[in-house]
Amino acid sequence: RRSFLTGRLPPHVGQTNGPDVHIDFRMETIAEKLAAAGYVTGHSGKWHAGFFAMHQTPHGRGFSTSLGFLYGVDHWNQRSFEKVCKYGSGGNSTDLWDTDRPARGMNGTYGDYMYVGHAVKTIMQHNVSTPLFYYLATEVSHMPNEAPLRFCDKYNTTTVPFLPVYAMSSIVDEALQNVTAALQAKGMWENTLLVVASDNGGSLDETKASNFPLRGGKYSWLEGGIRTSAWVTGGILPLTMRGTSLSSDHPIAVCDWYSTFLALAGVDGDAMQGEQTGTRQALPELKALSKSRPVPGVDGINQWPVISGLSTAPLR
Repeated sequence: RRSFLTGRLPPHVGQTNGPDVHIDFRMETIAEKLAAAGYVTGHSGKWHAGFFAMHQTPHGRGFSTSLGFLYGVDHWNQRSFEKVCKYGSGGNSTDLWDTDRPARGMNGTYGDYMYVGHAVKTIMQHNVSTPLFYYLATEVSHMPNEAPLRFCDKYNTTTVPFLPVYAMSSIVDEALQNVTAALQAKGMWENTLLVVASDNGGSLDETKASNFPLRGGKYSWLEGGIRTSAWVTGGILPLTMRGTSLSSDHPIAVCDWYSTFLALAGVDGDAMQGEQTGTRQALPELKALSKSRPVPGVDGINQWPVISGLSTAPLR
């Protein structure tokens, strides 16, 4: 997530994945870049890119609106997996946030119903004279392996070995259907680029996944853990490229989407480094960081020439 949001490869934006992760404040997120260029920016679902201060949250990092959880929660009640505040023990808090405040009274609904609903509502209420960037990070497919019965009932328990995971995949299908239908109903589809990508390979134990023919899975640095499925669609994609596949000569890293989206929006994707102005300059974290090592530059490459069929030359 931090790699996508900043255009840096994982080692340049924090390789660890614990509860204290956040994005270096000298790096501008894609939402901050696009908001400065006049985009409306929205987020829903998982964040996991900082929550110890309001300026680490999605709203603090450039998203106009946000509905989701900041670390890790149960699908049904939004209770945190781990202790994320100093009182009590274990999952002792509700982790559900509405832009700049707790989403009081909303917990207790299956999470992705809320997150996808927020995306659809944002699209349907959007003023189409202004460009929109929306980051939907569904909670599925992710442990705990839970899904509403109407999705579980799609599968035969005698032939499907790990039913909740299949059910969660069907939730993703429905989410994409609902978002696509909203974009079409709003007349935005023909000017949209929609990218769907997994964040890591399937977990060999949590979801009993198989990443064959790749070795390993989630938590592994083998290709089964870090190579994932991804596809693009939307009216902006040239007709000649629809239904085609990129060869292995054209690897796309998650940080490339940052550079690709910004290039399509006509925004300079270079990092903002050195002394900051305004609220950023006032952050104590920046004062400490200014005396430490320089912030790594953007690693992402604009992959639109390959995706659109304008170039056949490998860009990496």
